[in-house]
Amino acid sequence: MTKIDPQKKIPILLGSGFAENLSNIHNLNERQNFGNDLETIKKIKTKTFFLELEKNKILFPQVKEKKPSNGNWLIKSFRSYGGTKVHFLRKSQFLEEQSYFQKFIKGESVSVQFSVKNTKVNIIGVCDQFILKSKKKYFMGKALITKKISHNFFIKIFDLTSQIAKIFSLEGLNSLDVILKGEKIFLLEVNPRPGLSAKIIHFNNKNFLEKKTTLKHLNKKTFFSTVIIYANKEIKIDQKKFMFLKKLSLSGEFSEIPNLGDIIGVDEPICLLHLKSKNIDFLEKTMIKKESQFLNKLAES
Repeated sequence: MTKIDPQKKIPILLGSGFAENLSNIHNLNERQNFGNDLETIKKIKTKTFFLELEKNKILFPQVKEKKPSNGNWLIKSFRSYGGTKVHFLRKSQFLEEQSYFQKFIKGESVSVQFSVKNTKVNIIGVCDQFILKSKKKYFMGKALITKKISHNFFIKIFDLTSQIAKIFSLEGLNSLDVILKGEKIFLLEVNPRPGLSAKIIHFNNKNFLEKKTTLKHLNKKTFFSTVIIYANKEIKIDQKKFMFLKKLSLSGEFSEIPNLGDIIGVDEPICLLHLKSKNIDFLEKTMIKKESQFLNKLAES
C-alpha cells in the first residue's frame, strides 16, 4: 500500500482476511478509513470482546481459555474468517496462540449485515449461512442466502446490532454471526468489516447509507445468494484457465476470480458465484448444478 500510495491519500476499507491479520496492516490510522479503526478491530479480536458481552448481558456460547474436560467444544482463532481456523476440539488438541475454546451449540446459523453512520444503525441484510466441513477438518463458509424474517425477529436483531454498535463504537459495514436455538439468539462473533455478503447487500438496497432499509426491503420476493466455490484438487491458473475465468466474470454471476499464475490448493476458494431466484428450492438446486458445471469446465480448460 505504501508503494502504491506513498502520500497516504487513497481512502481504504478493509475487507475479510485483512482486518483479521492486523500484523500485515501498516499506517492504517494515517489514512482516511471508511470502516472501523485499528483500535476497534483489535478490541473485537481479543478476549476483551467476550468481557464486554458479559458485562452488557449479551447471550453468547460459553468460552474458556483452559481445555474443557468434557462436552462438545470448538477451538477458534481470533484471526478466523470465513470459517478458517475453526475446528472441533479433539482429545489430543491444545489451545493455539490467539485462540479460545467455545461451547458448540447446534442451531440455525444466521448472518446479519448492518451499517453504522453517525451512530445510526441500519439492518441491510439477513441471510441463512451454510457451512461446509472440509477435508482439513475446519468449518468453511459455503454460502449465504437471503432469509425472510418476521417483524418480531427484525426488532430483536435491530436491538442486538444497535447494542453491539454502541459498545464497540462501530462504523461503516459490519456483520454479526448468530446461532438461533428456539427463541434464543446466541452471538458468535462480530465482523467489523465487509465480507461475503457485499453483492447481496447491493441487490437489497443500493443506497443503504442514505436510505433506511425496511423489513419490506429485506423480505423481497426474490432470494439472493452468494456461494464460495472451493477447489476439490490443486489448480494452477494458466493462460487457458485464466481466459475461461475472465470470460465467466463478464456474465455478472462470477466474481473474485484468481490471477494468472495463482496456485489454488484443495479447499481453498477459487471464486464467488452470485445467483437469484423467486423460488428458494430452485435456487439451492441451481447453486449445486452451476458449481459442479464450473469445476468440470475449469478442469477441462
